[in-house]
Parts: sequence; C-alpha cells; structure tokens
Amino acid sequence: MKEPRFVDRETVDSLHRLSLEAHGGQDGLRNEHGLESALAQPQHVFSHGTGDLADVAAAYAYHLAENQPFIDGNKRTAITAALYFLELNGVNTSTLANAELFDAMIGIAEKRLNKAGLAAMFRTHLGM
Repeated sequence: MKEPRFVDRETVDSLHRLSLEAHGGQDGLRNEHGLESALAQPQHVFSHGTGDLADVAAAYAYHLAENQPFIDGNKRTAITAALYFLELNGVNTSTLANAELFDAMIGIAEKRLNKAGLAAMFRTHLGM
C-alpha cells in the first residue's frame, strides 16, 4: 500500500477550533508535547505496523484522546481527526453512526476500548 496522506498539526488545530465552535468548551493547548506525540503515532503505526488505514485512523483517535493535549474537546477532536484521515484517503465514513463514535470515544476514555478495538470497529463498519 502506498503511503497515506496524514493529518497535519494545522488541520488538527482547525478541527479542534471547529469542534469548540459547534459544541462549546474552553480553547487552549494544555500539552504541546502530548499533541506532537499523538500526531507522530499514526505515522509510526504506518511505518512499523500493518500499514492498514484502520490502524492509522485508530492511532489518531486513541492517542489524541489519551494524551489530552487540549484544555477541552479532546475526544471530539480525536474522532474527527481519525474520520478526516479516512476521508482524506478515500474511505467513505458516512456509514458510521454518531452513537457508535460517541460510544467508542467514551470506551477509550474509560479504558474499555483499546486502539486495536477501535481499528476493528472501523474495519467492520466501513467494510475495510
């Protein structure tokens, strides 16, 4: 598989701002290193992992949610970045229900869902 198009820092910052505008919350960055680390993980997964788009998308969602780099809106930004990555790479994400996405992100926050489980959900629901 050829190298996918990754989501850059500027785009994640924009997705975060859009999320706050739509749903409210306090703006601001809590942890610069946490954000940079979360954005490096998807590239690491691709380079050293399976090369599967679902795994890379799960890395965006999981690490942005876990690292909590923003003051508010981390889970929303995390799942939005993952979906944006998939769409950027030709995967139609419209079949995923908001309730499924919400449950997945709460599962990550509560440590009931790991990165592999999220990747499996993407594969199942998106026919990957």
